[in-house]
Amino acid sequence: MQFLAFYNFKGGGTEQITGVTNANLPSATDTIAQNQNIFFNGQFSNLSRTLVHIRLEAFKTNGQTTLHKHDIRPYEAISLKNIPLRAIHVYVQPNVTAGFHGMGALTLIEDADERAVALTKCDIFETLNQSPAFDTDIYKNTDITTATTTTLWTPTTNTAIGLYKVIMTCAAAQTIELRWTDSAGTGGVNVIGMYRFGAEGTFVMDFDTAMLRNPNGQNGLLRAVTTTTAVTQIDCIGHEIQASQ
Repeated sequence: MQFLAFYNFKGGGTEQITGVTNANLPSATDTIAQNQNIFFNGQFSNLSRTLVHIRLEAFKTNGQTTLHKHDIRPYEAISLKNIPLRAIHVYVQPNVTAGFHGMGALTLIEDADERAVALTKCDIFETLNQSPAFDTDIYKNTDITTATTTTLWTPTTNTAIGLYKVIMTCAAAQTIELRWTDSAGTGGVNVIGMYRFGAEGTFVMDFDTAMLRNPNGQNGLLRAVTTTTAVTQIDCIGHEIQASQ
């Protein structure tokens, strides 16, 4: 066994990958080796705040190839040890650009005994250095002029609301109750908080990058209950989180 070369994804290590129109086609492909006796040791990382999909293509003992599908969450990495890796295919959603990094070392296996020993030590594992940090790509603006219950955010089907920031601005005295509900808006009520304005004012709430999530899960709503007719503007910033995230 001998050291063959260092590996950098597409020659540079870090690349910006933009999703193609057809989400079923790879947005980027990098061929790593054409020889089944070249083994890869290294790591691929998602440097963006959006979900990235990859397919690892590796050589089997008979020279044919096999695929492993994997999702890399924001700021997550996947590490590989002693894998006869032929290529990596990266999938990014259409019209989305994601930072992606790959690095490693390539070793050349020189005989059948070395190959057998190396394969007994092959491994693939995930590393997530912090809680998931999601994109802040959804902005909702709602104007309220009555004492009523208002839906501030209805998520896309089969996603859950992740709340990063809420800004409440009132033109006069107002009481606002922010609450999570189920998709019907009547069940699963979980109150985030009650905010009382004695006069005109603004209140801002910030949450961390892991975001405050609707405990009702997928399809649950974010709603506000107002008690006066004072003109009220509520701005919400966050992300619609897939079940796989």
